[in-house]
Parts: sequence; structure tokens; C-alpha cells
Amino acid sequence: MKANRTLQYSPDMPKIGPYSRPDALSKMDGRTWEAKLLRQVRDDLTAQLGGSPSAAQRALVDQASWLTLHVEQINRLTVGGKGMTEHDSRHYLAWTNALSRTLRHLGLKGVAQPPATLRAHINARQALPA
Repeated sequence: MKANRTLQYSPDMPKIGPYSRPDALSKMDGRTWEAKLLRQVRDDLTAQLGGSPSAAQRALVDQASWLTLHVEQINRLTVGGKGMTEHDSRHYLAWTNALSRTLRHLGLKGVAQPPATLRAHINARQALPA
């Protein structure tokens, strides 16, 4: 997830912000940075869970994705020079706490990767410069 993204909205796209109504969020264009962030977080967390999460894990992944989006939107407001109001600060604190609890429910450890085969290890060692 890259920190510096320029955001270009077309006139017919709804403006998405940290306090957007659910109807605006449901109409989100898949090309916006918000949609890309949601997709990236979902993909990353799904991969961490081994690629086939249970229904409960999928619900937590979706919740973590939306919370990450809200936190990132507040981060952008702050970095953009607007500063954080008391209202923003309270929401930011609530969203970051909810996100950390959600991620804790998902588990901090990823799925164990299968050990490398001897052939893969030898090939990797041979590829190193002498």
C-alpha cells in the first residue's frame, strides 16, 4: 500500500471520505484508490489465512478492510495539512482500536509455509553470485 497517491475523481463519481454514507461506498468505482486499497487488504489478509478463509474469517477480513480504509482516509486528511479535529480524533481512535482487535481475532501469525525442498534450496544457492 503506497502512501502517496493522487486522487482524481470524475464529476459523476461520488466523493468518498471517512464519513461517507453506505450508499456512496456501495457505488465505489473499482479504479479509485479506495477500491484498490480495499481489494489489496482483502487479498493480503486472505493470503495470510492460507487462501481459503472460513465464513467467519471472511467477515473479519471484510471488516478489517473497511476499517483500514477509514483509518487511511483520516491519515490522508492529516497528512494533507487539514489537521485532525476532535471529531476526527475520536473516530480515528475508535477505528484503529477496532482494526487492531479485528486483526487480533484473525490471528497475527500467518499460515505456515511448506518447507523448501532440497532441490529448491540447492537451486537458490546456485543462483547466488559467487
